[in-house]
Amino acid sequence: MKKTSGKTKKNIITSIVILVILITVLIIVFVIKSKSLDPNSDLVTEIYSYIGNNDLEVCNGLATYAEDEVNYDKLDNSMRICTAYSLLELDDTAMLKIDKSQKNNTCSVGESITFATDNYEDDICTVTKISSAEVNAQYKKMYGKEIETYDQFQYNDTTVCHYEDGYYYCGLAEEYTTTFGGEPHTFRSIKSATKEDDQIIIYDYFLKVVNDECYTSYTGETKNDKCSENYSEDTEITYNFLKKYGTLYKHIYQKLGDSYYWVSSSPED
Repeated sequence: MKKTSGKTKKNIITSIVILVILITVLIIVFVIKSKSLDPNSDLVTEIYSYIGNNDLEVCNGLATYAEDEVNYDKLDNSMRICTAYSLLELDDTAMLKIDKSQKNNTCSVGESITFATDNYEDDICTVTKISSAEVNAQYKKMYGKEIETYDQFQYNDTTVCHYEDGYYYCGLAEEYTTTFGGEPHTFRSIKSATKEDDQIIIYDYFLKVVNDECYTSYTGETKNDKCSENYSEDTEITYNFLKKYGTLYKHIYQKLGDSYYWVSSSPED
């Protein structure tokens, strides 16, 4: 009977160690992949829309992209309602045409709501009427809670929404404020989306640019100097550019029944 040499034993041990490492790596990869979600899936696309509007004039834009963590309590009630309203699919049945008052270029809804006529000079007001129950259903879907107070909200610079008797009416405000200065441009792209127990976590890269200067957040004033040095109006903002110069954000969603609601957003850099 042949004896196993020390060298052979060493080779066997090395092979076993390598095999164990490979199996461990494969298990880790499998676990990671099993938790990963497709960023383009319907679920991820839907819950990602909860954290702000790409139309920066609507509901204060991307207010969840701040310099510190933003959660439910840090957003104004009116902003939360506005964001929920902005995600509703409205059709022509929600549109009302109201004749103006005799004395001025305004229209009245009930006793306390007044809108300006279209273009501030036409004979009618075009108003959107939507059930507050529909807004509340979308709100609960996004935030996991019912609306406590149906506050008035500013949809954009010119459109205001008022609540009365179970409905929101949105139309042209009698007065509006226009902000002068550089128009902000924002860029963002999802890095990954994972499911962990009863939560979904989305990571994305974010960048705001105003007058060719980059900023680390949407609501803050901290400049991103490295980005500014490498940015011009002709720069193509690719995923790699965002990955290199953008701010990494973490968005947490909590499971409620069969869906997920937004919990918080925070910068990771």
